[in-house]
Amino acid sequence: MEHEKLQLIDQIVSTAKREFDIDLAKEKLLSEEEYRTLVFTELASLENAELNRLISLFDQASNNPQQASVHNEQSTSHRNKGVLIASSIAFIALCAIGAWFGFSGTKTQQNEIVALPAKVVSQKSPEMAKPKPAEQIPEVAYQSLFAIHGSNTIGEKLAPALLKAYFEEQGAKEIDWQQGKIATERTMKFDMDGEKLAIALAAHGSSTAFKALNANMAQIGMSSRKIKTSEIEALKGQSGDLSKLGNEHIIALDGLAIIVNQNNPLKTITTETLSRIFSGEISNWAEIGGEQAPINVLARDDNSGTFDTFKSLVLKKYGRKLTKIAKRFESSSELSEHVSRDDFAIGFIGLNYIRYSKALAIADSSDTKAIYPTRFTIATEDYPLARRLYLYTPTNSATQIKDFANFAISDRGQEIVQELGLISQSIRVEDVASSELAPDKYNQYAKLAKRLSLNFRFNYATRDLDNKGKRDLQRLVSFVEENPSKKLVLMGFSDSIGARDKNTMLSLSRAKSVEQELNARGINVYAVEGFGEDMPLANNDNEVGRERNRRVEVWVL
Repeated sequence: MEHEKLQLIDQIVSTAKREFDIDLAKEKLLSEEEYRTLVFTELASLENAELNRLISLFDQASNNPQQASVHNEQSTSHRNKGVLIASSIAFIALCAIGAWFGFSGTKTQQNEIVALPAKVVSQKSPEMAKPKPAEQIPEVAYQSLFAIHGSNTIGEKLAPALLKAYFEEQGAKEIDWQQGKIATERTMKFDMDGEKLAIALAAHGSSTAFKALNANMAQIGMSSRKIKTSEIEALKGQSGDLSKLGNEHIIALDGLAIIVNQNNPLKTITTETLSRIFSGEISNWAEIGGEQAPINVLARDDNSGTFDTFKSLVLKKYGRKLTKIAKRFESSSELSEHVSRDDFAIGFIGLNYIRYSKALAIADSSDTKAIYPTRFTIATEDYPLARRLYLYTPTNSATQIKDFANFAISDRGQEIVQELGLISQSIRVEDVASSELAPDKYNQYAKLAKRLSLNFRFNYATRDLDNKGKRDLQRLVSFVEENPSKKLVLMGFSDSIGARDKNTMLSLSRAKSVEQELNARGINVYAVEGFGEDMPLANNDNEVGRERNRRVEVWVL
């Protein structure tokens, strides 16, 4: 019977999407009777024969013939056009869960006036079951300042905190977040300079950031992965080149943690083994030394930048695809909670969402060291699954938008990043132990000096710093100005493509290019070293790994 009900819910969800472009919350339809009753009542008012047939079958399967009769009567009754339109609008407003990207709604423009209800009614309240006529609900007009769409990793906690802090600095009063019908959509309302303003936030995944920018539905994109070349080209005409320094803002660092239940004895794993597990080639814990039990694979959804990062760093690297039996989640929090309740689950989430689960140490290959995701290993991007979190703003953005992006990467913005458990780009000093894999000179410095929590990285085959490196230069200048007694040591590394001697010279050349940039800003460097292809952090057989190996570490004496 339960299997039959699940199939009927699936059919209702797909029919509502196909016929009316309405997205329904499947899990809530299954688990919350009051919500299901309301949704079924509103669906019946749309007078679609197939939907009414499926609803009637579900009610019969649930041993609720009386409710089935009600729905059948509703399907055969004739309503006047005004009632049908009112019911449809009420239903769409209630149940368009995550449906913004269907573009069925009105696009939010920067100067559009939006009407927001002064009172938000809980989905579980009696008032929601019997909504008041629209004319009886007092409304307050708010001017939409801008919309921000994209990554759930950023949008769930970080973006709301940054928006609130920034506008408080601008003098905003009575800041209030109005929750949408689902957790990934909300609106910030506030008063500023005598105006009532609103900012819409939708966090349905990184890919949706660039689609929303392209459709003029958002003015800021949030992404937990770097923008793709195809997305740059698609947006170049209206937004400018989003890969440029002025448009790409790295606001935080994060580690893609591989989590298992705390009761799982596994401690370390290679990315190659991960790819076999998440593709379904390894399906039992006993195959990797664990209990005789099936591996329950959990993953983020296709819109997620977290999934894009995992796919790039783990699956694509080994030519594999995610198993079709993986359970998918839009929310990192929900995925993490499922792992914490399942002894045999494995999943991937941002570092900030480990919570009650256990993170594994990751080795990029059997020839590289397994590294745990810590604040320092992620800040230096030594951890194999470290990633950057981005805001993207078009070249022609309004001043308010540019100011907000600059606030996010400012000292105050980075304090907020740190407070929320993500990794800020503020410089920290760390003792680093010597290593048997390191050259003697490197270990000599390890005994005398301390390492800073940043690495400079470069564009392929050049001495040009990437966008993060360009901003890290100013952070390093500020650090030296605050610590004038410290002496800087720069240590360059390369990938292994080409002759070893040439790579040693290239790594030294890149370290010297950082020295030149610092000298131009009045900062002297004590020593510059080039270690070539020694001490790789990642495999050199793919571009992602080679990019991680091309780095300049910063140490202080």
